Amino acid sequence: MALASWWHNDPLTTLNPLPNFSVKLAHDNKELARLNKLSENEVETRKQTRHRPYVGYMDGVPVTYGWVATRSASIGELDLNFALPANERYLWDFATLPEWQGQGLYPRLLQAIIQAEAAERYWIIYAPENSPSGAGIQKAGFQIVGQLSFRADGAVGLIPIDSATFEKAGVGAVRLGVDLFDDGLSPCWGCIGQVVCNCKINPELCTCAIEVHSHARQLMAL
Repeated sequence: MALASWWHNDPLTTLNPLPNFSVKLAHDNKELARLNKLSENEVETRKQTRHRPYVGYMDGVPVTYGWVATRSASIGELDLNFALPANERYLWDFATLPEWQGQGLYPRLLQAIIQAEAAERYWIIYAPENSPSGAGIQKAGFQIVGQLSFRADGAVGLIPIDSATFEKAGVGAVRLGVDLFDDGLSPCWGCIGQVVCNCKINPELCTCAIEVHSHARQLMAL
């Protein structure tokens, strides 16, 4: 998984105004539940644990959304749970309705959240196979600072992308509670300990799901 970040002194990409598009902090639990495909109880639980929902509207119709963690967050695929300082945010669970995809809503939603939250640092991840998400994140002005994956021993680590983003990768590793490595991580975030990733070579033989579930069961047994 790629870890991306935007800090308060980083530039935001200039995006052309999109007529009739607006972003608001959402308050209607029924609308959120319908848009997120969640129960209203789950929406309320997220809010109670200080996660803030933002919704993007086109001509007043909700078409895209995302959540902002303000106190704590988790990355279920990597079994990571971490706290956030008051001046940092973790962005998660973003989606755009299929019929509205490809219109540049995602980067505009991200920029609107940055401007609304006015925090010092923002963190967000995306799976390497989800290239549209990565493109939208970078189009908004975020930098890819590192790659998160498993080591052969099952531990989660972060490899910095390059020397230019090493500082941010280091802060990101501390924030997520993982170690920073030069190499040694699996080529795919789900292929624990594998030298070759079946995801790209032969998707039908990919063992990611099996390995991830096995790793989760091992952690739960400790």
